[in-house]
Amino acid sequence: MPFRISIHDYEIDQLFRRFRYLIGESNWRQRIKKLEEEIRGNTFLRHHLLQENNIAYQLNHCSNLERQYGTLPVGRMDLSPVYPALAFVSHCLSTLDRMDAENQIRAIGRIQGAFRNPEDMRALQLEFTAGLHFAKLGHRLAWPELETGGDTYDLLVEDIGPTGLEIECKAVSEEKGRRITTRHALEFWNLMQRDLLAATRGLHRGLSIVITLPGKLPTNFAERKELAKLVARAILSGHSQIHDQAAISIHDFDAQMLADIDWNNAGPGTREFIESITGATNRQAMVTGVRGGGAVICVIQSSQDDSLFDAIQKTAKRAATRQLTGNRPGLILLEFGGMSPEGMVSLAEHDNIPGNAPTGLRRWASEFLTNCTDRDHIVGIGFLSRGTMRRPSSNVVTSSGSAYVFPRRDSSQWNEAFSGLFNQESEFAKQGADSLALSLQET
Repeated sequence: MPFRISIHDYEIDQLFRRFRYLIGESNWRQRIKKLEEEIRGNTFLRHHLLQENNIAYQLNHCSNLERQYGTLPVGRMDLSPVYPALAFVSHCLSTLDRMDAENQIRAIGRIQGAFRNPEDMRALQLEFTAGLHFAKLGHRLAWPELETGGDTYDLLVEDIGPTGLEIECKAVSEEKGRRITTRHALEFWNLMQRDLLAATRGLHRGLSIVITLPGKLPTNFAERKELAKLVARAILSGHSQIHDQAAISIHDFDAQMLADIDWNNAGPGTREFIESITGATNRQAMVTGVRGGGAVICVIQSSQDDSLFDAIQKTAKRAATRQLTGNRPGLILLEFGGMSPEGMVSLAEHDNIPGNAPTGLRRWASEFLTNCTDRDHIVGIGFLSRGTMRRPSSNVVTSSGSAYVFPRRDSSQWNEAFSGLFNQESEFAKQGADSLALSLQET
């Protein structure tokens, strides 16, 4: 059975009902219940948890609509906010339909488990995204890990080259390699909030606070609480301080500088502006207003560098040596969760201009592919952005992303059939990849 590459709006309700029956809506209902309990305990977590669990939240919304209307109200209201979840539903059902009963049970278990772990959900979505891309190109697919539970790689494109092409997909979140994760920073800010409000009561100016830890945040609650009190005491003293636990840098700025920012639509420019005030680049930052008319920017960072490329190196090496079999050509696809399609294209455009210094991504990919001691079977590595919703015509919605792919033609298993799978040899630098997700036809 071929992998479904599009759905029509009149199919949506039936697909959702079938998915709910096979997977069980308690899996997303219980997940949302747990997340809402966490948010009640720490309101700072809301945006982060909504992003991390967007499929669960969207399916929960579908369940609520179905209970209210008796069916999903297709044509009666805008369902575009839940299109990503509906695409996931279609992908899951399309894959399950290919399996025998035993493998269906195993695959359903994996889908159910993905609701409890955002990393597993991202991995599953990426596998489907990659499969969809090759299905759109007309290729025949197999899912070894899902369909047989045997081989440990994700996807086999059976009809490319003499023996097919093995593909291993890895979702790289924004947290990959970070010393201080968003979750940990949000938990610390919540812990620090009472002391921070007390220390800044009546503040009329802007106050920048940069907390630099020697490593990671302490895991012990008492140690975290003591760190929060150190920050409060530094604010009250009005001077930067250095302690064994952290260096606390404090300086004033004009709070009116923040007055014109639309915080509901803050983009990269806002981050750059905050960084210009704090002097801390690409770090966890919180901005809060104070009743006296002032504002506080609080940044928490580690003195140790984040190790994104080290983390990617370990991930890619494991994929090459432990998951791809080595018996066929292999392709590794890494999706960067924090990268927009335009950002990925921008990297490719930069690297394709003669005389430009290569980006870190290109340097790392070249180094990885040059070292072929135990990975001669690797015929390329690709970097994908997350998809974004687009409306190319009045009645079609697609989710598409961009790919930056590095072929390795000196592999003994290279075949010219692997050229141009993501348009990297033609108009790629201008246009990015083909669509990498599901099209939804509105009728």
